[in-house]
Amino acid sequence: MLYRAHNTDKAGASLAMQSISIKDEYAELFSTLGDLQATIDMALQRYALETITQKINELRHQDEGYSVKYGMGYADFSTKTSTDIKFVNHVEHSIEKTWEIDLANWEFCHRGIEDWMQKLQTILLA
Repeated sequence: MLYRAHNTDKAGASLAMQSISIKDEYAELFSTLGDLQATIDMALQRYALETITQKINELRHQDEGYSVKYGMGYADFSTKTSTDIKFVNHVEHSIEKTWEIDLANWEFCHRGIEDWMQKLQTILLA
């Protein structure tokens, strides 16, 4: 069975349409549970929520690792490394010579959490 999925914005305007195949057994099952479109949309929403939540948890775990390693959160570390040369010298000699790599990876985690949280919020508020 061919299923046509579409996105609409809050005003109801169509944004995009995708065609996907659904096994007949699932189409029949979902049809018996109610409106096929609504059931598929709900299943995809749940999958998206679970996947995004997993990604956020992975990024938070990495973020926490850097916080433990450097003894502070990302924002404080980023500020201190850009304004305090004594702190930078301390980090380079006592904690990590390649702290810049950690900072770049940490920023990726930090911004990734923000981005994925925004996507999660968008899905939940739709």
